[in-house]
Amino acid sequence: MDAKEWKVTEAPTCPHCKTVMEQMDSRYLDWDSPYLWVCYNNDCSLFKKGWNHMMETVGQLVSYRFMIHPQDGKAGVIPAFSPDYLKSNGKPENPNDSEE
Repeated sequence: MDAKEWKVTEAPTCPHCKTVMEQMDSRYLDWDSPYLWVCYNNDCSLFKKGWNHMMETVGQLVSYRFMIHPQDGKAGVIPAFSPDYLKSNGKPENPNDSEE
C-alpha cells in the first residue's frame, strides 16, 4: 500500500490525554506497517489505569498504551511492559546510521 493512501499520515492526538502521539518502529512486528502511532505519555490515564486493570483481570504486571495503525486508522492498545520499554525499544532509529 502506498503511504500516500494511508489514513493517518500526521501525528494524531491521544484521546485519553491530548498528547501528540509519536511513531513506534513496527518493522519487525506483525502489524504490516513500518510504524504505529503510539502515545508515550506516562501520565496518560489509559496507561496509568492499565497497570491495575491488567493485574486485576489477568494477573500480569503490565499496562498498555493507546495506538493508531497509520494505514487504516484503526485504534487499539499495545502492551507496555514498563514506563520506558516502548520508548527505548520501539522508537525508529535512523536506518542510515551504520553500526561500527
